[in-house]
Amino acid sequence: MSKEKVPEEDLNLPYFHGALMNQDADQLLVNDGDFMVTMKLQIDINKLQFYLAVRLKKGIRRYEIKRLPGSAKLGSRSKETIDKLINSLKTDVLEIKGEKIVLKRAIAKGKFQLMHKDVIFKKKIGAGAYGTVYRGRLVKTNEVIAVKKLDPESADEDGLAEMMKEARVMQLYDHPNIVKFHGFILDDLPYLLVLEFCNGGSVEDRLRDKGSRLTVPTRVHYTYMAACGMDYLHKKGCIHRDIASRNCLIHRGIVKMADFGMCRATTVYKMDMSKPCNVRWLAPEVWDNGETRFNTDVYAFGIMMWEFFEIPYATPYAEMKAGQVKRKTRTGYRLPPPAAMPKEVGDIMKECCQPAADKRPNAEKLKEMLEEVDKKQNPTETTHNSSLAAPVSTEPTAKSNIASKIDNGALKKKAEKEKKKSRDSKG
Repeated sequence: MSKEKVPEEDLNLPYFHGALMNQDADQLLVNDGDFMVTMKLQIDINKLQFYLAVRLKKGIRRYEIKRLPGSAKLGSRSKETIDKLINSLKTDVLEIKGEKIVLKRAIAKGKFQLMHKDVIFKKKIGAGAYGTVYRGRLVKTNEVIAVKKLDPESADEDGLAEMMKEARVMQLYDHPNIVKFHGFILDDLPYLLVLEFCNGGSVEDRLRDKGSRLTVPTRVHYTYMAACGMDYLHKKGCIHRDIASRNCLIHRGIVKMADFGMCRATTVYKMDMSKPCNVRWLAPEVWDNGETRFNTDVYAFGIMMWEFFEIPYATPYAEMKAGQVKRKTRTGYRLPPPAAMPKEVGDIMKECCQPAADKRPNAEKLKEMLEEVDKKQNPTETTHNSSLAAPVSTEPTAKSNIASKIDNGALKKKAEKEKKKSRDSKG
């Protein structure tokens, strides 16, 4: 990790966006003269580099600001601070490589762009694909949060890109059965994601710890709540791609879908099958074309249903190696419903895991079927109603949410490209 820190005077600039990636910044620089200041970590020399990003008539340009003790220099112009340098460019034109730079509108941080001073780290609670997870608090509200820290060895461009994929997706969602996203922090190292803290841990851990003490009605209710979360995601046009009990968290008795690192805001996503994947939850048809869709999520949900009812908890196909799972599921083998699973739940599980992907229920139908079972198993439960089942409409606005620019524009374009790529791959 770089020992160099961002100067306090730069951190507090309203238009300083830290390590915001170019593709995200470009969505915010809309009009001629729109500008912001960003930074990049040059890992090989452990140095932070600062840039002025500005939209000019011919497109977006990025100019390095040379930051030295007591000065900030851009081209031939030098001032004592970045702020003074920027202010001079609002009134006094600077020409670089034949282009005249005039700054007009500063792009301020959005709703989800937090700063390190906004959070307090507490206890380490786990580790993820690219970093460490801590329990913490939001300074402003004192709310308990989970903080995902991008580890130093992952803090390069690729690591940041993976973290921001998750951030872009999560900004779009607001539902009781989805882990809440508070924001991301890029103003300095380490880079962070700030999420809702779930006090009950993962469903997998609960299944392992409680064993037979976790009642069948409770397991049914967990399954229903998870289905509500998946239904919401699918209605928002998102494939989760990593549905499993380990990626469902519990907070105050409510099951919430989490871990959106593999999520894609598209209807079809083509996987690179040469890379590692979660074979035990993977729909068998994916091996043929690499394509994941909503119905491959439904297949994974069926495997997760098996997890929810296997007592004591076991990994799906625990007696098989990954290669055996691949071969057997492709030839039609399916996990039998666990002994503790009610027959009507077992029938739903079988529908989710049908060989013909188009015969599987969609997420809405799955939710409705499980809701009927949940009502029978938990007649006094108040959460099998609209408070959980109904999608929450939270359309982001340009003023409050960076995602309104990034996701509603860039991700839709990406989805169209992926659809075209998928069609082309079919020849």
